[in-house]
Amino acid sequence: MAFPVTVLPELTTPVYSAVIDSGVLLKLTKHTSEAFPAAVCGLLLGLDANSVLQVTHAFPFPPSEGSGTSSSNDDASAPRSKANIRYQADMIRLLKEVNIEANPVGYYMSSYLGGFFSQALVDNLVAFQAANPNSIVLVHDVTRSSQSSVSLKAYRLSAQFLATNKASGGKFSSEAVVKNNLTYLDILEELPISIKNSHLATALLQHLDSPAFTRKGDPTSFVSTSALAPNFDSLDLAIDPYLEKNVEFLLESVDDYYAEQGTFNYFQRQLAREQSKIQQWIQKTRSENSLRERANLPTVSEDDWQKHFKLPTEPSRLDNLLISAQINQYCNQIEEYSSVVSSKLFAIQNGLDIHN
Repeated sequence: MAFPVTVLPELTTPVYSAVIDSGVLLKLTKHTSEAFPAAVCGLLLGLDANSVLQVTHAFPFPPSEGSGTSSSNDDASAPRSKANIRYQADMIRLLKEVNIEANPVGYYMSSYLGGFFSQALVDNLVAFQAANPNSIVLVHDVTRSSQSSVSLKAYRLSAQFLATNKASGGKFSSEAVVKNNLTYLDILEELPISIKNSHLATALLQHLDSPAFTRKGDPTSFVSTSALAPNFDSLDLAIDPYLEKNVEFLLESVDDYYAEQGTFNYFQRQLAREQSKIQQWIQKTRSENSLRERANLPTVSEDDWQKHFKLPTEPSRLDNLLISAQINQYCNQIEEYSSVVSSKLFAIQNGLDIHN
């Protein structure tokens, strides 16, 4: 799939971090969690100032028909679909009427076990960053959030990727990828995120955590309010299904990688076969031209091979890069969680050895 080549506006004040309002965090986590396992998305609104992207408001896109029957429905999670574009225009008009920040700065999406690298993601970010170079995508992994704290990350397309997209006309040929030194690690760049509460929310949290708010004589008040309360979550060993799913998806991504590599190898064989035929035709034409010169007849140009042969079209290398990035994502998740599980298992084994 070739992406449209757009003229990017000049980036005068790039952002290096994102500040997410706590209300936005609650809205998107509620939306993605309730719709899980269906893929959903929404629009982010805010402004960029002093090299910081401030996300102050967000609203979800309405689900399309049949979106609840699939966990990876690209149509349901496409912020640039016609229905969502109309809905976005109506919502922005209504927000402006009540004096709410209505400047789009990206979109958010849900993911399942970190599986968000796709052409749809790149296509959407290319369109958003063409309109606003500081646009980002917030990826909320519902599954990882259920295992630990909220898994929310901000990404945008790197300048190196955008330069390759512009130079190759959106086709990502091997020549353009090699020339720009583009690897799967250079597709997206992550921005640090910080969560900001309003003054009223901060005052409420401090009030709830104050000793005056606890009920006297309640033995559970210390456990529920004290920062020194015991936490037994670290003793939970039920992470094996999570790792099992990661390994399963990793194997599927490896199969996709080999399938994509097989497609490219087939293209190379076809190209070598056609080039061999072209060379034979050129040698034959040279021999015929020598005879024509002796007979004072017009010669045939060697460049006329383009009229008789057609070279196969090279497949885009973007699919290979995206699959490689997805494999790297699964490997990082397996490494992260297997190290935690391994330490717990070793601790349990040592305890059993002592009692035995």
